[in-house]
Amino acid sequence: MSLQSTRRIQRLGGSSLIVTLPKQWIKKLGLKVGDELIIEEEGNHLRLSPSEKNVLERADTVRVKYNWVARALGPKTLADCALIHGYKKLAISTKGLSQDAINDIKKRLNEDDKVESITDLIDNIIVEFIRPEEKELQRYIKGLGSKLQTMVDFALKGEPIEDIASEARDMSTVIIGLSNGNGGLNPFSYGLIATIPSLLYEYLRRVDREKLVMNSQKIKLMISELFGGIASDSARRLLNAIKLSQEIRLDGEDKASSGILKSISLLIGSLGSKMMCNPIFDQNEAW
Repeated sequence: MSLQSTRRIQRLGGSSLIVTLPKQWIKKLGLKVGDELIIEEEGNHLRLSPSEKNVLERADTVRVKYNWVARALGPKTLADCALIHGYKKLAISTKGLSQDAINDIKKRLNEDDKVESITDLIDNIIVEFIRPEEKELQRYIKGLGSKLQTMVDFALKGEPIEDIASEARDMSTVIIGLSNGNGGLNPFSYGLIATIPSLLYEYLRRVDREKLVMNSQKIKLMISELFGGIASDSARRLLNAIKLSQEIRLDGEDKASSGILKSISLLIGSLGSKMMCNPIFDQNEAW
């Protein structure tokens, strides 16, 4: 996960100055007293990196014990958490588990499209994630928008939407993982994207068919404009999404399904407003 913090320069002895290192960074890399760091000058910045390559490799892996909390969450949620926080690998401790429990963990992880490989070691299962190139972020954003629109189409036809909703949630998790640490993106905004598939799923489960038929095209257009606008940095499309979200909130009735739809439209309106910053600034820079 991208880290930003402020440190104050302190004096050590008569002539030395020191700066402390962030605890999160130390913990993530597994550094300890006596480890060496390489300091490189890059313009008016200093770049710190561990001198040992295995430290960097260790930093890409998060290790968890399969205790009662982990069991309650399940292997898929553990994998999602690791990916969202920018890790490339997940090590699950299997010490003390029965072979049936270990086989169940591997089976459930094998069903996760985000998992590239699973290695069964002594007392550990090592999970490696599929890592798309960062340039593919826009493709995933467009794909998620299309998936959500397809979910609406399925509901209109009376077809099951559980599987496609699960695929949409997985895509949103990949988007968060890809956007992690990229300074050009707003991590809070991308985090909100992950809530849209679940909200839309709940709305489609509860809404009356007549109401869905009436709202479906506007909902699909709102989704299309939001995700298309994010992927292409289009202020025009994002503004369209904001306007559509306002119209939907004004049209809703006081029902449970309508309340969910209002939440979706409010979220999309908020996301559109936040995401408009980049295209507006980019256009001004061209003047």
